[in-house]
Amino acid sequence: MPLIFQEKFSEFEIAVWRINEDENFFRLQLQLSEEEKIFLQNIKAPNKRLEWLASRHLIRSLLKTDLFIDSNFKQKGKPELLSHKKEISISHSSGVCAVIVSEKKAGVDIELLGRNVSSMAHKFISDEEKKNRELTGDELLFIWCVKECLFKLYAKGGVDFQRDLFAELPIEKSGISKAEIRKTDFSKTLTIYHRIIENNFLLCWTVDN
Repeated sequence: MPLIFQEKFSEFEIAVWRINEDENFFRLQLQLSEEEKIFLQNIKAPNKRLEWLASRHLIRSLLKTDLFIDSNFKQKGKPELLSHKKEISISHSSGVCAVIVSEKKAGVDIELLGRNVSSMAHKFISDEEKKNRELTGDELLFIWCVKECLFKLYAKGGVDFQRDLFAELPIEKSGISKAEIRKTDFSKTLTIYHRIIENNFLLCWTVDN
């Protein structure tokens, strides 16, 4: 498994790897329930099957277990571990997979650098974030990546990316910034961590405080 990034903190661990393996490699490593096998068969796109298998294998590695991992990964929505008292979040992009395993709620997102999100900027950028100037493509991608993390951590749906989520741009090279969830019934300021992976990917994550 070509691990290309890993950091361990007191309450969480995050890792990224490039998916070079084939499906058979993961099938031999994983213990899948019959229900999961049927679910996997119904994923028609080969790359999506690989992503599903790869993320489960990376979670297994971070949990440091060879035992069966009971989960709701076959469901839509937030992935949950049923056999471990840990929170998880998963993201995929262009042949890489990112996973965070945490004691608290968390959200992770990984994006290919250079991805153009300008066409949907009106759906997730607020006037407050524009600060009366035109945001660059890299800044738009960073804000999108951060808001994906917030959305995954909140995990309740019904989120307007433009109205309910706010992201500050980081101080150059700090690797840390702030972001907020601003729902009428829920408000929280969170620390955002980010890294550039292999000069090709933007990785952002946040953990509940």
